[in-house]
Amino acid sequence: MSEETDVRHASGVDEAGKDRNIRRLRRIEGQVRGLQKMVEEDRYCTDIMTQIASVHEALRGVSRELMRNHLRHCTADAVRSGEARAEEIYEELLDLIYSRTR
Repeated sequence: MSEETDVRHASGVDEAGKDRNIRRLRRIEGQVRGLQKMVEEDRYCTDIMTQIASVHEALRGVSRELMRNHLRHCTADAVRSGEARAEEIYEELLDLIYSRTR
């Protein structure tokens, strides 16, 4: 199996949400570069950790948007497609939720 065939794609994408996520991720990228500079400049630890918390919150925002899209499109399509695929998506969601709450 080639690497390209291993890549899964969303069954539907909210284009406005995708655009918001791309903008957010670009801002986060800039924040991370700023963090790197703060570390290089030996900035005060608490200031760096405050900025790290900001990056975490921004990433959580992207994650919420992605979960919303996954539920609206991928999960809904899987449930409509029948019991076997619905069970797969339920297990996938449970794994995702519980792996992120540890």
